[in-house]
Amino acid sequence: MTDVLPITAPAPTPVSSGRRWQATLWIWLPSVGPALLMLVVGRYRLRNPTLGWDENATWIASQRTPGQIVDLARHFDGVISPYYLFMHFWTRIFGDSEFWMRAPSLLAVALGVGLAGELGRRLFSPGVGLLGGALLVLVPQLTRYAQDARVYGIAFLFATLATLLLYRALQRPTWARWIAYAVIVTLIGWAHIFALMVLAGHAYAVLSRWHAQRDRALLRWLIAAPIAVLPVLPLVWLGLHQKGEQLDWIAPMTLHQVWEAPGAIFGSAAAGLLLIGLAFAARAADRRVVRELAMLAVVPPLLLMAVSFAGPSFWVPRYVLFIVPAVGLLAAAALRALRLPAFGAVVLLAAVAIPAQHQVRGPASHLGANFRAVARVISAEQQPGDVIVYGTSGNWSLRAGIEYQLRNRQKPRDVLLRTPAADIGQLEAVQCPDQVACLGTAKRVWFFRQWASGKPLTDAGDLTATLRTHYQQAGVWHTTKATLVLFVLRSR
Repeated sequence: MTDVLPITAPAPTPVSSGRRWQATLWIWLPSVGPALLMLVVGRYRLRNPTLGWDENATWIASQRTPGQIVDLARHFDGVISPYYLFMHFWTRIFGDSEFWMRAPSLLAVALGVGLAGELGRRLFSPGVGLLGGALLVLVPQLTRYAQDARVYGIAFLFATLATLLLYRALQRPTWARWIAYAVIVTLIGWAHIFALMVLAGHAYAVLSRWHAQRDRALLRWLIAAPIAVLPVLPLVWLGLHQKGEQLDWIAPMTLHQVWEAPGAIFGSAAAGLLLIGLAFAARAADRRVVRELAMLAVVPPLLLMAVSFAGPSFWVPRYVLFIVPAVGLLAAAALRALRLPAFGAVVLLAAVAIPAQHQVRGPASHLGANFRAVARVISAEQQPGDVIVYGTSGNWSLRAGIEYQLRNRQKPRDVLLRTPAADIGQLEAVQCPDQVACLGTAKRVWFFRQWASGKPLTDAGDLTATLRTHYQQAGVWHTTKATLVLFVLRSR
């Protein structure tokens, strides 16, 4: 009798702990590394810029009750009212210092950069993801909106997350993945409705994959995306009815704006052209990925420009901030494919972006006057009984800027204020109809207006003649985009 030996499977090759650690590192490094680096870069001098024009609106809204924010949404800024509600609760927990007002944007942009690195790892390789994330950290415009108490950094985060979830759903198109994608698309619209233009790039990616695979499950996007947009329609309705008040400041679209678009979107013409130039050389084993990212980068700004040429202009470069990751990843893919030194490219981008990185951290870099410098003068020079009046142009933001900077300190009495803006659901308060009578015989009057010039009484409105006749100038201070004048009543 012949003995039969049992057949056994070969013993698995042991995986060393070193290789396991290295594999784990390359899973997490492309996302965690750039995210942490963005936190460091974005945190640097985050409090140096004074709250700007639009940030003053965020502060105004965040200090109101939820009911007052809803009332404001009926009249103004309805499209970003969810952000105002979020900031109301955020500031109740953390306070309204410049750091905490801007912290949500910093966290959002850092997470968005990390997600872009993860997207690069999945679509290309860990090296491309890491390099792409590092390139994004150096883009001045991302730093700018990581330090801004507005919604653009949050919209950037949700748009990047939606793109990552889209590719997960394209890889395995289960209903669970499409639902997760749809939830984030809704959040994009609640953050900023113009960021929904990312769906144009997503549509191309879906159709591209369906054309190649003919998998009907991919067409679930045609159900998920429209359903995701439904909860945003009330905000769209508000935006359409308020566009005359909210967007009348946008200049008509011109070919010159098209020429300047790379610099305006990236915050630096040199940095934008360098990344775009590299992106044109992108290569990948799956050429569809390159085409899809290219469409994601190109279609939204072209769409916004075309609409702006055809009718009222909507062209605001920060509205398409979400296209930056696509360009950054394509640039990283080009560097890897061409075997160019990645470190040298990072150093070159950092060098050309330094002037813009410095500029976005300037004291008055956030679209408005240097309110901090103005408040410092008032705080040092004011006396009991002083009153303050504001120029007619941008009255609401001038008032808000001083209110914010001197919110916990003594300040001159706002002698023309009659009905607070919160009581009427607006940003601008109701002022005294007879301004001369309301001013009365105040002995010292602070006059604060936009812009600096040699004509201190410019924009004083109904008070021009009174201040010129009955008062004499005791001091004039010019700062970035603003003029502050102290008037003293003449002796009779």
